[in-house]
Amino acid sequence: MGKFNLKSLTGRETLIFLFFLLVSCCLWLMLTLNQDYETEIKVAVNIEDIPGDVGFSSSGEEVVSVRVRDRGTTLINYTFASFLPIKVDYRELINRKGRLCLPTSLLRRHVEGQLVSSTAIIAMQPDTFVYYTRESALRFPVKLSADYSVAKQYVSSAPKIIPDSVWVYAPTYITDTLKAVNVVLKAEEELRDSLIVSLPIAPIAGVKCSPSTVRVVVPVSPFAEKSFEVPIIGVGFPDNCRLRTFPSHVKVFMNVNMAMYDKVSASDFEIGVDYSSIQGGASPRAKLRLLSAPDNVRDIRIVPTEVEYLIEQL
Repeated sequence: MGKFNLKSLTGRETLIFLFFLLVSCCLWLMLTLNQDYETEIKVAVNIEDIPGDVGFSSSGEEVVSVRVRDRGTTLINYTFASFLPIKVDYRELINRKGRLCLPTSLLRRHVEGQLVSSTAIIAMQPDTFVYYTRESALRFPVKLSADYSVAKQYVSSAPKIIPDSVWVYAPTYITDTLKAVNVVLKAEEELRDSLIVSLPIAPIAGVKCSPSTVRVVVPVSPFAEKSFEVPIIGVGFPDNCRLRTFPSHVKVFMNVNMAMYDKVSASDFEIGVDYSSIQGGASPRAKLRLLSAPDNVRDIRIVPTEVEYLIEQL
């Protein structure tokens, strides 16, 4: 018997051969897809109306894997289908000792409504969601990571976070390593007025925070320069020694928030000389140090920065 040679066929014969080859492939595919197979489809589950004192290990948006069986032709359609999310009211869940269970009958009813009648549901996973009540929640401080600047002739005070701590619902293996939750503030332009903004808590996998947002206030206002004469005091001097400086007072210049201008006084500042810095008399001049100042002032300058001194023995 001679060997079959496709090259020896005429153009007409080639077309006939390819036609029957295509028909045979289609028949084989139809016979194959007509058999029963199993596959897995993903369906989103949205748990709604979650009480404020209950936190899920996730956001309440879950994905359930549903294993189904049907003919291959039907399962191919599911591959390209978009399943609607299953919406479940929190009150429909069953509480079983700290775990909220999604009733199989409820899940099956929602899924079957999107399947053809011939499709059989084999299994569904998961049907349980971990949750945490207020009694198991812990309170953590909110830490601000801020990136902003103020315009010239303006000054900002320390930002305030309201509230400065939130309830955290999470497994103990997470809370044992957690020190704080974070919010991020980034201002694109230089600030010329106070900034008040609501910021979300930075997400952490497996953690729910209540509240999930905090208010951050950055006080910004114009500043004005103010100055005082402040006496120089000795720090760390023995009881039998007394410091005399020349001059005995120095000028302190600062920029003050206009809103606090009248509340800043000379008594808010302390300027001193450390005994340890001049002990032994190596230098005839003592360097001045700012010992205390109010938080609402900026750009503090001491004039002069060094003074002549004399140590008197008592």
